[in-house]
Amino acid sequence: MIELCMKTEVVTIWPDQTLRQAVELMVEKHIGTLPVVDANHRLIGLLTITDLLGLFMPDFVNLLDQIDFVHDFGALENVRPQADVVDQPVKTVMRKPIAIQRAGGLLRAFAEIARHDLRDLPVVDEHGVLVGIASQVDIGITFLNRWLGKLDNTNQDT
Repeated sequence: MIELCMKTEVVTIWPDQTLRQAVELMVEKHIGTLPVVDANHRLIGLLTITDLLGLFMPDFVNLLDQIDFVHDFGALENVRPQADVVDQPVKTVMRKPIAIQRAGGLLRAFAEIARHDLRDLPVVDEHGVLVGIASQVDIGITFLNRWLGKLDNTNQDT
């Protein structure tokens, strides 16, 4: 079960907070995923560092198929987003909620992470309340520990 490897202390954000506040949280806490929750702590969305960087990076970077010939983007790497971008509420750019229930299997969680191109997957209870978060690394290490015989395999959950 995903409960075996999830973290229970999760940094979250509310939908009406600004992207600037989201950036500050990510930098301060050194995290790449912010679950967006309502007043009842139910998961209502997801904001990732990839989502934020996509807003702030020059558009042409996303259009380049082959960037091997570009060694340095120079001054473009130091461009700051305009205030109207960072002061908009999180709810304007957040993804739909993507999560797994706490009783969900590790393989299912790993598949959801891959399918949605995530690094972290929120974990919710049967009411959609956020109870934890598991990273791709957390899940992978749990599998590797099983392979090494360091975890009991009697609860095979795929």
